[in-house]
Amino acid sequence: MRIVEKVLYGFGGLLALILLFIALCHYNPELALKIGADLKADAVEADVGSPAGIQLSANTTVTLGELPAAQNTQPREQSSLTDAARTGTVRSAEDADEDTEVKLKIPGKVAGLSGYIPVKATGTEISQAKADEIAKELSRGETGKSLTFDSEIYPYYSIINDTQKAVYRQIYANANAQNKHFAPVEDITANDLRNAFTSVVNDHPELFWVDTAYKYKYTPKGSVADITLVFNVTANDLAASKAEFEAAAKKITDATYGNYTDYDKERIAHDALIGSVKYDANAPMNQSAYSALVYGRTVCAGYARALQYVLQQLDIPCYYVTGYAGENHAWNIVKLSDGYYNVDSTWDDTNPNTYDYFNCPDSDYASTHVRRDLSIYLPACNGNRYSGLEVNPPVTPPTDTKKPSTGTNTSTNTNTTTNTTTTTPSTGTTADNNTATNTESITVVTVRGGGDENYIGTIEDYYRECIAAMIDKDDEVITFDLIITDKKLWDKIYKSYDKGECQEGYIDRYLVEKHKNACSMYVEAVPRTDGSYLLRHRAIIS
Repeated sequence: MRIVEKVLYGFGGLLALILLFIALCHYNPELALKIGADLKADAVEADVGSPAGIQLSANTTVTLGELPAAQNTQPREQSSLTDAARTGTVRSAEDADEDTEVKLKIPGKVAGLSGYIPVKATGTEISQAKADEIAKELSRGETGKSLTFDSEIYPYYSIINDTQKAVYRQIYANANAQNKHFAPVEDITANDLRNAFTSVVNDHPELFWVDTAYKYKYTPKGSVADITLVFNVTANDLAASKAEFEAAAKKITDATYGNYTDYDKERIAHDALIGSVKYDANAPMNQSAYSALVYGRTVCAGYARALQYVLQQLDIPCYYVTGYAGENHAWNIVKLSDGYYNVDSTWDDTNPNTYDYFNCPDSDYASTHVRRDLSIYLPACNGNRYSGLEVNPPVTPPTDTKKPSTGTNTSTNTNTTTNTTTTTPSTGTTADNNTATNTESITVVTVRGGGDENYIGTIEDYYRECIAAMIDKDDEVITFDLIITDKKLWDKIYKSYDKGECQEGYIDRYLVEKHKNACSMYVEAVPRTDGSYLLRHRAIIS
């Protein structure tokens, strides 16, 4: 009986404690949140060190190719930055607003002009004992404790939390001192470290010798034990590299002398940059401003960082923006007297150069650009005073055309020929159509034939076969043959050349992919006895 009484008393006491705990949580919700967070941390202890939420085993190294992305990929005002973003608990890039990205409409002449590579972090889990050993032996290097950064020039610094800011200052100071390996000045998680590092490289294009990648070690509880920066080849003789970099930037800033408004300086810098740089997906160090200013060859990341650096030298706030525009992409936000504007110098660098993506509000970019990651917290672009002031260079009008009559497949081999001259990726096509006798031997590089099932039956398939035949070649003259089903399809193809539709259909894609300036395409249609047509193509590339 005594045992039963003791059990009942014990159960009653436990129940009383539970009720007391519930009451405390009710009147002190912060206590409940803290306890819940502690329990959650214990439950996912192995996950804490992984920026992407990947469960890591001991001594496992992962390379991350994407930064975390916030839930809303549309731009916001800086003041709307949430606590989640400040603490690094933002969503992965794969969870970005896919519906918005699917709806984007990327013009053919700029499709593929991208090349931005998100920051890559390589993390290795170590034991707590090893972390304690590192803490005793490894220096913090330059702490950067006394450094300050103007939020109008360096916006990413202003949108991260205090822990991230402390490590931001340390990374910046050690990068300038060329210290690659150091212990963090704060107890920081992998997510916080990623935001701090990303903010540094996004704010400071002058750190061109620092690759957009780093390594770190972390404990099972998620604390980062050490940080290793990655430097490129320019760090081998940094003084000489800086001299070349600054001299190249000075050529552009010098061109703005005598102009007093920020708008005039910005426009001149934009024109000078795209006038001296060529898009090249294979350019070395193409994520840096150095590749654009010194090598004159780069991708979108290099264009954007170069414009950012040049405008910073002119005391014009210019921010580096990362996001999605058919592919991972980078561009700029520029602050002028009445507000902020989007500028995509990469997409303006066509032949001839344009102002299609210069000083545009967010509404103009809505169908082509989506911000991602920390860039969503940069200011919204609603300026209008300096939008649409520029005039694009005139486009060469097409010459008069005359459709030839279709010949027959006789012993004299009279053929129908379409001569389409494409001058640039942005100007449309010009055509000079005539009837000619085939007197030139053409080398076939691609042939479709040998039965109706192998004949090209639609104009979309025709475009695909053309780009496939051309893309693997790097010759000044490319020749290939294709077989289409009938005259009806040939008429459609002819009209596509006549109206310039073939340019967007495949020629622009080829020029962008191969980084060429112009393509003159000659197409000859030869009727066959089975009603199909042999189309002979000869492209002259420059």
